[in-house]
Amino acid sequence: MTEGPTARLRALQIEEKFKGEVLQDVFVRSKKIHVEPSLLIGKKLKMATSFGKNILLYFNGYIIRIHLMMYGSIRFEKKYSKPFRQVRLALFFPEENLVIYNAPIIEIDEAKRLEKWLHENYGIDPLTNWDKEKLKQLILKEKERKIGDLLLDQSIFNGIGNILRNEILFRAGINPERSIKEMSIEEIERLMKNTRSLCKKFLELKKKGKGIKPILLVYNRKICPKCGGKLVFYRQEPNKRKTFYCPVCQK
Repeated sequence: MTEGPTARLRALQIEEKFKGEVLQDVFVRSKKIHVEPSLLIGKKLKMATSFGKNILLYFNGYIIRIHLMMYGSIRFEKKYSKPFRQVRLALFFPEENLVIYNAPIIEIDEAKRLEKWLHENYGIDPLTNWDKEKLKQLILKEKERKIGDLLLDQSIFNGIGNILRNEILFRAGINPERSIKEMSIEEIERLMKNTRSLCKKFLELKKKGKGIKPILLVYNRKICPKCGGKLVFYRQEPNKRKTFYCPVCQK
């Protein structure tokens, strides 16, 4: 699953490659087309950005939203490098094309309308619309929920996926089974601080072309790097996602 920092990196790469370029043609295969795609032809790519796990491409009042999820991929190429049946979006520019393969979500709409929907349905993204106080209030409203589950709720922690979830909880020293009502304000603030700092660290590594494995302290590991004890692995309910934690270091 593409997490927020990866979506951010892809948006930066697209902007660097195509910003200011005039769209020559477009092919799209999607049920989320709210305006005629041909309206974008002849318009320049004004900006490419991200919002959580969503990649957003701006064309003079219109937005293309891309969500790669598990199997989507982005290529810069003149000819299709994968079977045409896998193409979900192709944007044709003068020198090279932007091709999206296997992405489950491709949406085209008016910018204002789609932006409104995004902000109504997604929460705080540590890399784009960081607001510590607003995030704290969103967390405190969910008193009965487990923090390990809440971290995957995109209407609150926008852009956080399962790898980040495990690593944030370990760095914050918080057991994934703790409910929000059991956590102190100091613990919540520590969690938020680690959420933002780790997202930034992930992004910086990706921008340098480096993998994130060296900074993964618990994900897919067996031994705690702090106490040397055995990490616990299970699938947390109700999200059923892979969960790793140290029963000694995470209270």
